[in-house]
Amino acid sequence: MPSAAEPAAGEHWTIRAHGHVHWGANGGAGLLLRYAPAGQDPRYLLALRSRWVDEPATWGIPGGAIRAGESPEAAARREMAEEIGRLPQYRIVADEVQDCGAGWRFHIFLTDVDETFDAYSVLETDATGWFTTDEMCTLPLHSGVQRWLGELDADNRRDQRTQRSQ
Repeated sequence: MPSAAEPAAGEHWTIRAHGHVHWGANGGAGLLLRYAPAGQDPRYLLALRSRWVDEPATWGIPGGAIRAGESPEAAARREMAEEIGRLPQYRIVADEVQDCGAGWRFHIFLTDVDETFDAYSVLETDATGWFTTDEMCTLPLHSGVQRWLGELDADNRRDQRTQRSQ
């Protein structure tokens, strides 16, 4: 295992075409935890990104670089544990791959959990919190979360039109 001063293979800044700069030569991955109690709006766990990472002071999905030879899901689990601590039982209900430009991709694993829990903050995270999508719209969001939220909104509008036409 690499030391704190020695990143693992694939964990470094990478500059892509058109000046796109990302952490991770192999792309990135994260778990988007969702708690969806019956009769209530779902809540999602987000982390406030520290000043030490790209897009600081924005709320994002806990995640990070995919190491050489690591699967996106394994990277998402490892990064989640590194950034917020205890990882509860979860069920993957969807996965999305965002093309972040110049061939760099971020894998989002939407997961359901049975309860919320207190997540802690570490060097890369200044705070954590559980938010509804309406609450997310009031936060400074990481560009990837903004993109995901926009796609979710578009899907919901499409579903509502389909239901009205039936």
